[in-house]
Amino acid sequence: LFPYTTLFRSVKDTLGEILQYQDEPIGAYYYSTSCGVSTDTSVWKSENEEKPPYIKARVISSNEDSIIADELKDEDKFRDFIESVDESNYENEEGYYRWTYEVNEIDSDFMLKQLKNRYENNKNLILTRNKSGEYESKKITKLGKIKDISVIKRNPGGVIDELVITGSKAVIKVTSELNVRYILCDGETKVVKQNNEEGSMNTLLPSAFFVIDTSKENGYMIGYKLIGGGFGHGVGMSQNAAREMGNLGMNYKDILSYFYENSEIKTIRTKGES
Repeated sequence: LFPYTTLFRSVKDTLGEILQYQDEPIGAYYYSTSCGVSTDTSVWKSENEEKPPYIKARVISSNEDSIIADELKDEDKFRDFIESVDESNYENEEGYYRWTYEVNEIDSDFMLKQLKNRYENNKNLILTRNKSGEYESKKITKLGKIKDISVIKRNPGGVIDELVITGSKAVIKVTSELNVRYILCDGETKVVKQNNEEGSMNTLLPSAFFVIDTSKENGYMIGYKLIGGGFGHGVGMSQNAAREMGNLGMNYKDILSYFYENSEIKTIRTKGES
């Protein structure tokens, strides 16, 4: 357990300090564990939201020359990345740094239910292909037997942004990392971490940093295997990376400036002031 004396000392030592970008408080987004790379706020599909310049997709590694995060938008390059282990990544020994999720028997009725749920949550992010081949927002009533599931777009860092589910009765495009994690989680299959420990995934996959291998029979999918990494949305600071960086001797100012580029810690009142 984290010692209370250390916690209280940390609070006292940073009293009055605030992390800012151009004299404004930052949105200090964070998550649990990275797969060795992060992404940016475009994953959330928020209307009229500007991308914070201090949060960028980046390799989370002691060797930043290993790969450029933007390159991982390419499917083949991302697969090469996620199927390997880079020992320079700060979290390469974390359980969720690499994981697999294997569904042996796909349930198309359950997936249809999940699609309907996410459509009702945001009708602009779950789209149905019409007769002209374009995707439109319309009520989902059918899917049929699933023929294929494929990634059609990745954001910087390789996180899935758009996924297409091809059924015998409808073709659906799923947008946003959250929806992807929700719809491909069957609520029963356990994720297997790289240390062979299992984790229950009741509603969401650990992350949308993964590739998909499908198994088929007579033209229809019978199951799928996800090879992925990380835990969380992948935006901002990875908590486990920050911990390891601290263990390696970096101080909190260095760590924060690493994850929130060009940000500054400023004192808004003097220590000891009430």
